[in-house]
Amino acid sequence: MNITLPQWLVILVIISIATLFTPTIVFPTHHISMLKSSADQGDVYSQYNLGVIYYGGMGVPRDFREAAKWFRKAAEQGYIDAQVSMGALFYRGEGVRQDFEEAASWVRKAADQNDPEAQYNLGMLYYGGRGVPQDFTQAVAWLKKAAVQNDLNALFGLGIMYHEGEGVSQDFQQSAGYFREAANKGYADAQSVLGAMYYDGLGVTQSYREAASWFKKAALQGNLESQQFLDTLCMERPYACR
Repeated sequence: MNITLPQWLVILVIISIATLFTPTIVFPTHHISMLKSSADQGDVYSQYNLGVIYYGGMGVPRDFREAAKWFRKAAEQGYIDAQVSMGALFYRGEGVRQDFEEAASWVRKAADQNDPEAQYNLGMLYYGGRGVPQDFTQAVAWLKKAAVQNDLNALFGLGIMYHEGEGVSQDFQQSAGYFREAANKGYADAQSVLGAMYYDGLGVTQSYREAASWFKKAALQGNLESQQFLDTLCMERPYACR
């Protein structure tokens, strides 16, 4: 069954590090004024929240530069979410000049504080060679740090790297194990890939019934590729889908 695994890693790094906030709340003016007063006095939470407000345009005009200013103040005080946000801004070039090395530097600060999202992002930067030298071994090391904290993206990424033998010796059983761990926690792409591995008998005992079961789980979450795989499998081997 044809699955293009490396492409998933490229998609994951873009989604994970490039997404900050979806504006859902409009804050009243007096609330923003109170936040700014606290932020001016050095309160790290107020500084970070002001960054969120300006980034999302929540009661103020959207202003990436102002967001970057307040995120930086909080990040320089060691606030993890602000450090991750600065990494995202530098990665995208929002409110700051795009600079992958700066992005990696801020993400590393959060990763060194054991933040799983930052550890995953840093691993993906090493995977893609963005802001750091491309290094699959370092990518695996950082993904493992995130995976032990149950970061589903990291579990999925490790499944891919063991599948492809990138930074580690190729090991389909290990790959299937990581995919299964993410799949059991509802990660649709992992469910889809695990279904394909059962279909091919790769790292697991071949089972069309198991393949159908995992494809169905992913399809129920809207994974279109899994629905196509499931339709094909059910036509080829109807017994597997009963």
